[in-house]
Amino acid sequence: MRNEASIIARLSGIIPSRTGVRPSGDVLLGIGDDAAVIRPRPGFATVLSTDAFVEDAHFLARLHPPDAVGYKALARAVSDLAAMGAAPRYFLLTLALPGEKAGAWLELFARGMARATRRFGMRLIGGDVSRHDRVFAALTVIGEARRGRVLTRSGARPGDALYVTGRLGAAQAGLELLLREGPRGIARRADSYSLKRHLYPDPRLAIGAWLAASKLATAAMDISDGLSTDLGRLCAASRAGAMVHASALPVARDARPGARREPAEYEDGVALRRALHGGEDYELLFTVPRRLASRVPPRFRGVSLTHIGEIISGRGVVLLDAAGRSRPLRPLGWDHFARQ
Repeated sequence: MRNEASIIARLSGIIPSRTGVRPSGDVLLGIGDDAAVIRPRPGFATVLSTDAFVEDAHFLARLHPPDAVGYKALARAVSDLAAMGAAPRYFLLTLALPGEKAGAWLELFARGMARATRRFGMRLIGGDVSRHDRVFAALTVIGEARRGRVLTRSGARPGDALYVTGRLGAAQAGLELLLREGPRGIARRADSYSLKRHLYPDPRLAIGAWLAASKLATAAMDISDGLSTDLGRLCAASRAGAMVHASALPVARDARPGARREPAEYEDGVALRRALHGGEDYELLFTVPRRLASRVPPRFRGVSLTHIGEIISGRGVVLLDAAGRSRPLRPLGWDHFARQ
């Protein structure tokens, strides 16, 4: 018979965790008490973020594999730490799910989360479980960064060069593929870059850490809700505007309607809309003073770093097309409370 204790035991048995009351390094108290206790390292700041992953809002149980749900629930939360230049260390998991998902579905979910936990070098140190008619996973991730090296959204200044990591629009293309072809499409398109980016995102931890250590970036954030929406948030925090060059955007090959098309052919098409407004790419958006832009390499550990525009005076974001025409870039990315 399944109960809360057995579910907690199963989760902590699969996901790398700290259990018991014996101190273990920087975890003084892990799973098994009313709260966890950790010891911050001298010279480091603790960085915390929380993120929810909700059935029918963030994933569809009939389409998304349980292991991908578990993996992505943690990966998307960790992306916030990457944006701050922080190294992930621990996380707390609050999980609610229907009784019928407390067996095989939960097992696969936990294995996917365990894969992410090991990949990011983390430990599960506590949380809560309960019953609900839909799956609800809330994660609190805890990381650390050297004091004085934490990246924020608010430091961009007019004249700064604007960069993005990786390629944009892939996750949205992967979602569209999954909606179109269903679970069978996962098997048929197992090598699809876009599908992998949608199901198993890769937070840019190494790049975030490098930006923080090098003191190159004046501002940074991750792209979770779409470039058009998240760039607007960075500009608002920095009290500045931005100009984006459409022809410079690094569009994921899978996200183009035709793989061999050049930028001029898809600039106003589906692929550009995905790159601008599609969510869940979990790439990093960052700014660098113009005088230091030459120090930004074209690639870092195999991931492209692309100059896509500049920070400008004033407010709002402007999109510049190949013909030199500019227009306001409306924030049409994901918003839970707006009609999509």
